[in-house]
This record gives sequence, structure tokens and C-alpha cells, in this order.
Amino acid sequence: MSAYFWLEGDDIPAGVGFGHFTPLHFLQLFFCFVLCLVLCLTFWRCSFSGQTKYLKVLAVCMLAGNLARDAFLFSIGRMSLAFLPLHLCSFSIFVYLLHAFLPERQDEKTGAVIQSRFREYLGETGFVLLLPGTVSALLFPDWTNYPVLNFMNLHSFLWHTVLSAYPILLYLSHRIRPSIRHIWFPVCFLLVITPPIYAFDAAFGYNYLFINWPLKGTPIWAIYEKMGEFWRIGYAALVIAVILAVYLLIEGLRLLVHALHR
Repeated sequence: MSAYFWLEGDDIPAGVGFGHFTPLHFLQLFFCFVLCLVLCLTFWRCSFSGQTKYLKVLAVCMLAGNLARDAFLFSIGRMSLAFLPLHLCSFSIFVYLLHAFLPERQDEKTGAVIQSRFREYLGETGFVLLLPGTVSALLFPDWTNYPVLNFMNLHSFLWHTVLSAYPILLYLSHRIRPSIRHIWFPVCFLLVITPPIYAFDAAFGYNYLFINWPLKGTPIWAIYEKMGEFWRIGYAALVIAVILAVYLLIEGLRLLVHALHR
């Protein structure tokens, strides 16, 4: 086992990380893809009631994984306000937990999922907003200073993979049917969470939601280099563009399926 396995970032010397889009990064992304595929295939083989239980187990695992990380940080004396669940990915825990334990049932005649409008809102927001955020974290991780064989690194890749799988399962099982008419779903979610997170960042000097400063090596940094002090406007535009892109992709796929079935 690596000598750095049980160390937190502040205790790890420079130069032992894996870097963005290096062979080690791609290797870890490959294993994340395989794990996500296994989760999807396992889910697909379940009955409707089995899928309902599967989603609940997955949601609980997300919370347990986050608590396991916090317990580790407490055990080595490194737990701090920097590890609060205030990033977009961390909000997924609560969104998916609430979604998983809200009631659903299957229509006996059509097989359609019957659920509340609020549950649909949570699921669709997870797919068009939280999923792109989670995938972005895997593509542009802010933990590249860790070596591959480190608890925090392995946990981060595994945890983000499970977070990514949940909304994909909702889409594959038709528990959500995203429509561009619902673009206000993710927008309202951001309007609710962003102001208090910004206030917290300003008060305590943290960078949750990457509002205080851009992260190097990410598209947000590229926006900062182009726009300077106005980079937050570009950041907001990027978020809206990603949401629109997801919706347009879904609408395009829907039109293609309809055309093929004519």
C-alpha cells in the first residue's frame, strides 16, 4: 500500500498527484465507466419493485460514503469547514435521498411510473444539472494533488461514480422524462442554493460552488483568463449552456426515436 494512502491533501508532498488527463487519470475514468455500466446493467435486470429498492440502497450508499470520508478525516484530525456538503455534488446526496424515499408505483396497465410532481422535479434536476456537475468533477477533479493509491482519491472517484449512476438509472427506467419546457427546474434549484452558499463563502473564505475563485485546469479557469473580473458572468452562462445542451440532446434523441418508429 502507498505510504500516502491514509493522508489528507495538506499532508501530502507536491509532485505525487496524477494530473488532469494523464494516463492515470484516464485509467481511473475507465474504471468509473465500468462501475457505472455494472450498476446500470444490474439495475436493468431488477423488477420494478427491485429497482425501487435498488434506488434506495444507492441513495443510502451515497450518504454513507460521505459520512465514511468525514469519519476518516475526523480520525486523522483533518476535518474542517472545507469538507461540508455544500458543493453541487454534495447536494446530490440530499436530492437523491429525498427522491428515493418518496413514494412511487407502477401503473398496472401501461407500466408507467406514477409519482408526485415534486419527485419528478427532483429527478429531472438531478439529470440535467447535478449529473453534468458530477461528471465535470470526474473530468476536472480538484483532488489531483493526491496520488492514485490514496483513500481520499479512490473515495472521490468511487463516490462521484455512484452519484452519476443514480440519475442515469432514473432516465433509463423512464422515471423521468426531461423536457426543455422544464428548464425552470434546474434554474430554480440554483437560484435557491447559490445566494446562501455565496454568503457562506464570503464570510468564511471558502470556495463552494467555485464562486469565490476559478479552479485551475477547468473550463471556469479558461473563462477567467478571457473575461477577467467578469468571469462569474461567463461562469453563469456556461452553466445555462450546459443545461440547455442536455435538454437539446434529450429532445434530439426523442425526435430520432419517434422517426425510427414511424
